Amino acid sequence: MGSVESYFGNLCGKEKKQEEERYVRANDRPFNLSHNYANNAIRTSKYNIFTFLPLNLFEQFRRLANAYFLFLLLLQLIPQISSLSWFTTAVPLILVLAMTAVKDASDDINRHKSDRQVNNRMVNVLIDGELRNEKWMNVQVGDVIKLESNQFVTADLMLLSSSEPLNLVYVETAELDGETNLKVKQALTLTGEMGDCIKDLSAFKGKMFSKTNHAAEIQNQHQGQRKTNQQ
Repeated sequence: MGSVESYFGNLCGKEKKQEEERYVRANDRPFNLSHNYANNAIRTSKYNIFTFLPLNLFEQFRRLANAYFLFLLLLQLIPQISSLSWFTTAVPLILVLAMTAVKDASDDINRHKSDRQVNNRMVNVLIDGELRNEKWMNVQVGDVIKLESNQFVTADLMLLSSSEPLNLVYVETAELDGETNLKVKQALTLTGEMGDCIKDLSAFKGKMFSKTNHAAEIQNQHQGQRKTNQQ
């Protein structure tokens, strides 16, 4: 799919520039929004009302058996080729397609419900110097979040401080990798001194710079070539 998009981008003279680095500021929504980073809404569903029928039929006819019976049905529509009625193939094929579509629709409805439940979970977000109860789907890159004990986390976070001694937190990642053992995370001493002081957290202007996987891969290739040339 990416190669097709790149091909049409070249034809139109508009090839999308690949992101190589990310620069994030804490407590600075306008700056972070200007970079058009992805939002925090989770979407695991495959279809919506308008795309279900065409996409589902396309996926089903990618299966060899369904494509074969469709081809057979088209041949039976030509009287000079087949003496059998097209009903003998059309009825079983339609039943199979309909039953599969109903099953796929039911599964996707459950995904929509699960996505809605996760996206609408509430969390305390520090905005304009005060804690606001926001939905997880509305959390933006660079936001400072206050989590409570045993609270679900549906975003990639960096630990600033903790109420535990030595700024430790214990995280369960069973929904990600199936492991029920608690993983220990520790905040930096510099940020851990802020504790849960809203004033200090609001004044925090931390900056984070990171390279994407694509940029890191290119850098590793350059380093490998440089080592080879030196040898």
